[in-house]
Order: sequence, then structure tokens, then C-alpha cells
Amino acid sequence: MADYAIEHWTIGQTVPNGENASAISLSVNNRAATRQAIINALAKKGYSLIERSRWHAHPPKTGVRESRWDYQDIVIHHAGRSYSCGAPSMEQIQRAQSEDMARSHPFDDIGYHYAVSCEGEIYEGRDIRFIGEHVDKNNTGKVGIVLLADLVQAGEAYQHEYKDMSLIDKLKHLKDIMADQVVVDHDKLTASQTKAVEVLCGVLKDFFNISCLGGHREYQMLATHTGRACPGSLGMGLVKSLRTTLGLSAPLK
Repeated sequence: MADYAIEHWTIGQTVPNGENASAISLSVNNRAATRQAIINALAKKGYSLIERSRWHAHPPKTGVRESRWDYQDIVIHHAGRSYSCGAPSMEQIQRAQSEDMARSHPFDDIGYHYAVSCEGEIYEGRDIRFIGEHVDKNNTGKVGIVLLADLVQAGEAYQHEYKDMSLIDKLKHLKDIMADQVVVDHDKLTASQTKAVEVLCGVLKDFFNISCLGGHREYQMLATHTGRACPGSLGMGLVKSLRTTLGLSAPLK
């Protein structure tokens, strides 16, 4: 695919915004128009994207980088143990952005392109026109979607992140390891959240040459050979289901 997503539509094909490709002027072949067309396509499927202005996002830093517009992968995340389906979703995404931009090595914006709440609301995270920050050292060509929920079960973080550490490093993370062993409460994927993620991924597949979909843990292992629990075993169950439903492959790189 060349510079813009619209180029893979053929004359006579019904494109995601419902129009016939023969009626679309190539003058709208730009990234801003594609972003809006994604919003329109979601609306036609019953989902009103909650844009950044609606959830009062902070403006990105000046260092945010424009994407090469070569999206081929979708990466599924969960927000993590300190998040919950019981909290208001708008507060959750506001908090996610604030935490990402206040890290010891701060992100330029929220790391993910989209967020999906337990109620099935779809939020715009980082503008799709900019490269995300959601897989360490491996963000090129990847759309990041975060589930605003905690989907890890007891022992998962140790199994994927801490087990192979040296004794000294384990001692440094002892508090986290102990907390991981006593997880009692975690969220469950709701039918509304599952359906919203499926619709969002399907729309993205319509606009970009998406060929692979995976969980954060799969991409992080490929990129840095380090373990991640994200998106938890519950999230990975959704990942595998989406791959089957949408005809996508597991991560290749």
C-alpha cells in the first residue's frame, strides 16, 4: 500500500463509510479524511467514537511523531491491575493519559490509539495519524487498543515478567511479586466490550492492510525478548477469538 489507506479501495467497491468508491474524489485521499472516515464507519455500525475533545484530553507534546501510515498490526492491551470496570470510563482514560505522560521516560501522549470501556464505549486515544507508544521498541506499523479493565489473574505477572529475573531483581520487585500472588478480584470481559473491540478491529482492517493481531505480551517478546503479562489470560482469550473471526494471523515480527 502506498501513502494513504483509500488507495486499496477499488472502483465500484462499497467503502467503509458507505459510499461507492467511484464517487469518491482522490482529493480526500489524506490522513485527516481517513481518520474522519473511520469515525463515520464506526457510527454506521452504531458506535459514536468519543473523540479526544469529548474526554478533555491533554494536547500531545511537540515531540509526537507522525506515523508512516503503514499499519499492518493491531496490538491488544489491558489497562492493568490498578484499573477497574467499576470506575467511570472517562476517568480511566484521562488517568491513562496522565500516567503515560508522567512516566520516568515520559510519553508524548497517551500511548494507545483507541480505548474500549467495559460498557462498550470506544474512545479515541492518540490520534491515528501519529505513531503510538505501546510496545517497547516496536511501535512502527502498529495500532494500539487498550481495554479499560484489569484482565490478569493471580500469578500471571510472575509467570511472564518476574520468573526469569535474577534473585537480586526479584528482591527489588518483591512487593509486586507478592501482590501478584494474591490477586482475588479481576475484571471479566463483558459482551459489550468484546463486541466493540471486534467492530473496531474490523473497521481498522477495512481501512488499512492489517494482517496480524496479537496481545501486548506476544509483541513485546518478539521485540525485546522480555515478558509481559498484558493483556492477561482473559485478554489473550479475546485475542485468539478475534484472530479467528477476522481472519488475521498471530504476530510475525
